[in-house]
Amino acid sequence: MHWSDIIAEKLINERKEKKYIVASGITPSGHIHVGNARETLTADAIYKGLIHKGVEAELIFIADTYDPLRKLYPFLPEEFKEYIGMPISEIPCPEGCCKSYADHFLNPYLESLNDLGIELTTYKADENYKKGLYDEKIKIALENKEKIRDILNKFRSNPLLEDWFPINVVCENCGKLKTKVLNYDKEKEKVIYRCEFCGHEGEVKPYKGRAKLPWRVDWPARWSIFNVSIEPMGKDHAAAGGSYDTGVLIAREVYNYTPPKKVVYEWIQLKVGDKAVPMSSSKGVVFAVKDWTHIAHPEILRFLLLRSKPTKHIDFDLKKIPDLVDEYDRLEDQFFKIKEKENLSDDEKEKIRMYELSTPKIPEKKPFVIPYRFCSIIGQLTYDECKKDVDMNKVFEILQRNNYVVEDIDEFSIKKLRDRLIMARNWALKYGEKLIIIDEEEAKKIYENLKDKQKEWIKYFAEKLKSVNFDALTLHELIYQTAKELGLNPREAFQASYMILLGKKYGPKLGAFLATLGKDFVIRRYSSL
Repeated sequence: MHWSDIIAEKLINERKEKKYIVASGITPSGHIHVGNARETLTADAIYKGLIHKGVEAELIFIADTYDPLRKLYPFLPEEFKEYIGMPISEIPCPEGCCKSYADHFLNPYLESLNDLGIELTTYKADENYKKGLYDEKIKIALENKEKIRDILNKFRSNPLLEDWFPINVVCENCGKLKTKVLNYDKEKEKVIYRCEFCGHEGEVKPYKGRAKLPWRVDWPARWSIFNVSIEPMGKDHAAAGGSYDTGVLIAREVYNYTPPKKVVYEWIQLKVGDKAVPMSSSKGVVFAVKDWTHIAHPEILRFLLLRSKPTKHIDFDLKKIPDLVDEYDRLEDQFFKIKEKENLSDDEKEKIRMYELSTPKIPEKKPFVIPYRFCSIIGQLTYDECKKDVDMNKVFEILQRNNYVVEDIDEFSIKKLRDRLIMARNWALKYGEKLIIIDEEEAKKIYENLKDKQKEWIKYFAEKLKSVNFDALTLHELIYQTAKELGLNPREAFQASYMILLGKKYGPKLGAFLATLGKDFVIRRYSSL
């Protein structure tokens, strides 16, 4: 069984509910990255696991848009210093393209979730507070401030003082959330506060968005508002004494609610050179989810994040995207080979389930697939800068020379292939290797420095090229055959070829590469030296 189905089964056995609410959330204070997506995709997999078990369920996403801007992040202009402490829903968009700072980072992520095949109900914290959704929970928190303080102090090295209140008022003067509550009048339901930014003192009813609960109180309040059954969370929240532990006690003892089941997930680390660094919006170590579909289809990201248990850390290496896509392609191939079989083995069942969870829209039949790394080469060679698209006629010519049967490719496969060609090209230009064919003059200079045996082979190979079928398999065999006939180590024949084509000793699979470049060009290059 896939881990998401196991979690769903345990949840159903532990909590008997008419409807299971799976929650996920994030603070859109910066670019929402692949590491953040792990939480949402984990929640989505559990939701799909519950549906798979035949129970009613809903996936909700709560954006913490009423959190304050905590500091001037590296990606912000200097003038945004004045907004530190203000709820991010009330701050202008950094680029002037969205309604607010929060929407600027949230909207692209929500659009990405749609691409990823995630259907959820979205709630924004600022709207929830302003609608009065939290009013009753705020009142309960204020009336139970001693109990909440005692719970939090159990896990603090520096205890909260007796004059602490579980609420942050939005200052009426400067709009910031850093305020000190001085008193609470239970009869009038009003709080007296002093702003720690501007010094303003005022008296307000802390409802309809005039105040916000601090995180460790907000979270359990939210569980009871939305009847949350289960929620994935980062290991920081789940650590001993973390916000989940305090939330459990506040949920039970203050809000009279059974806390949700926790699912802890590990960080995703971004490979930067030889180091793996935890992704962080505030530190600028990110790969934004919105950028994923520039380099690969959404199902590849789902596969990356769902193939491992949430507790297993993932090193996200952009240079290894081709290997990841190859793994997904193999899974897809296995799915279509075994899906109609009877008496499936456990391993086969797991493969089918993994493909189902990875692929939002499962095609009726196995699509025509070209390996991603090969697509990165074809995409670069056939891209039309004027049309900003690949030339599919040239693509099909190259594929035929590489022994692919292209006559009966369906429209779905053609579209998917075109997308992959462009995505793989984007990847190669930014994270892989840009394909640069050196000019003839440079090739001649390199040729002069080759070993005599390599020069002899190049001339011999050029003559043989004129009389053979120009396809990848034939060319591959011809390289070995001609090298053997001249007593040259095939490795040196390959190196010589790469040197006169790319100016370096390595490159793509040579037979396929030569077929891709075309007969006229290849014969001219090998013969002109």
